[in-house]
This record gives sequence, structure tokens and C-alpha cells, in this order.
Amino acid sequence: MHKKVMYLFLLAAILSTTVSAFELRQYKSAGIVILYEPPLENAAKKLAGEYPEIRADVEKKLQWSIGFTPTVVLIREHKEFQEKARDNLVTAFAVPGENVIMIDYSRMGRTPFDLRATLAHEICHLVLHYYISDSVPRWLDEGVAQWTSGGISDILVPDEKDILKQAILSGGLLRLKDISLRFPEEPEKLLLSYEESKAFVEFIVREYGTAKLITVLHSLKKSESVEQAVYVNLSTGMDQLEQKWREGLVRKYSWPSYIADHIYGIIFFAAALATLIGYVMFRRRMKSLRDDENDDFPDEKR
Repeated sequence: MHKKVMYLFLLAAILSTTVSAFELRQYKSAGIVILYEPPLENAAKKLAGEYPEIRADVEKKLQWSIGFTPTVVLIREHKEFQEKARDNLVTAFAVPGENVIMIDYSRMGRTPFDLRATLAHEICHLVLHYYISDSVPRWLDEGVAQWTSGGISDILVPDEKDILKQAILSGGLLRLKDISLRFPEEPEKLLLSYEESKAFVEFIVREYGTAKLITVLHSLKKSESVEQAVYVNLSTGMDQLEQKWREGLVRKYSWPSYIADHIYGIIFFAAALATLIGYVMFRRRMKSLRDDENDDFPDEKR
């Protein structure tokens, strides 16, 4: 089933029934509607109060006005949300065209997730599809949303995994054309798709400036392909741009760079290993000396 159709089906089921034995309540404020379970009333009102500032920030970054009223559904229990999201990594998702956002509130208090930043992220998705429709590449959609929300994504990324670096060192980077329509379902590749999307959009901003990124998006609004939009606004082909990005990543995260970034840990490990080897050698030498002494002074009873 197409993901958007699936989300619409799930959304209809949610809005027509109860969640966790509670009927969803509705709170309307300036430009936003929030559906919530009674225990989340304060959170809903607080979020509604912050929305005008969130909206203004997204509009400023994307240079597009938000001409629609989003409906945000706050789900209190993680289990309930997962029954709708069908993916344990997902913490929130938007339904473009319906201007609906669903958020797993149970994860909003955990680093790096923040309710305000998560809403900004999902609002960005709605804005992009509102102006560009379905022609926005998946990597660009997700990369811009992360850039707009200060790096926040809508999936749970393990802190201990440096996924992008590992992919670079192993030669396992995904091609952007392969994540243009959809992201892989395999957890590792899914996480890598998010990381690559974020890194590539940040690369465009760093190399060409925020204004150029916005002009690319506005060209897409005119029904230009991403290849055309990049060529016209960045004066380079999409393939050449991606190659330049990849080469920069390899230089940054090559083995010498990786060693330089972890030099103190490596020195500490080497020192600890040298100490251990020295201790073992000392014990062996002491044992050898004791054995020599026993040979020089044999037992008198022999």
C-alpha cells in the first residue's frame, strides 16, 4: 500500500475512534488545530501557544507563507502510536495534502527530541509538499526538514552509532537517486538515508549559501526537475554536485582523519596496552630470575 494512502487510512481510523480508552479532544488556536488525549491538555495548549513563533521561523527559512491550518494529533502512549506508524523508529509523521501531523508524545522528552522542534520539522514537510507537490525528492524533503528544525529528524537514531562515518569508511554510501522516491525499509539503510539527506543539504548551504538552497526549492515549485533546479541555480550538474559532496566526506572522514579525530582515545589505548605488555614482561622476568635462583641453590635434601 502506498505510504500516503496507508497514513490516510490509519488517520481515519484514529479520528473516528478513541485512543488509549480516551476520546480525543480538540484545541483550536491561531492557525492550528491540536487533537489530544485529556492527560496531554497542558502540552497541547503550550504547543498551540508556541505555534505562531514556529510558523514564523519556518516561513522565514523557506521563504513561503503557510497558507493552511495544520492538524496535530498528540498520542500519549508509545504502543498506541506504533500501531499507527507501523515502524518502531518513527517518532512523528506528516500526511501531505491532508495537512495532518501525528506525534509520539512519549518520546518528546528524550534527547534529541523536542516537541517544538519536531513540530517545526513536520510543518516543513507539509509546506514543501504544499508548494512543490509530490515532485520533491525524498532526500531533499527530509534534508530540508532536518535543516529547518535544527537537525532534528522524525526517527530514533541510536546515539552510539556514527552511521554516516561508518558508511564512508566502508564505501557503503547510498546514491541520492536511489533514495529519491522512497527510503529503504532496512533499519541501517533507513538511518543512513536520513543522515545522508541531512549532510547533503547542509553541504549545499555551506558551499552555496542558504539563499541558493531556497532558489532551488522555488525552482521545483515551477515544476522543474531537481536536475534542472540545481543546474540553473548552482551552475553545476546534479551528478557533479553529489560527487563533490562525496569527495569532501571522504577527505573529512578518511582513516587518517578518523585517527586524528580519535587521537586521544588511541593514545590512551596504546598507553594502556603498553603498560599491560610491560607488566606481563616484568612478571615473566621475575619468574625467570626466581627459577635461576632455584637452580643456583638446589634443595639440600636432594
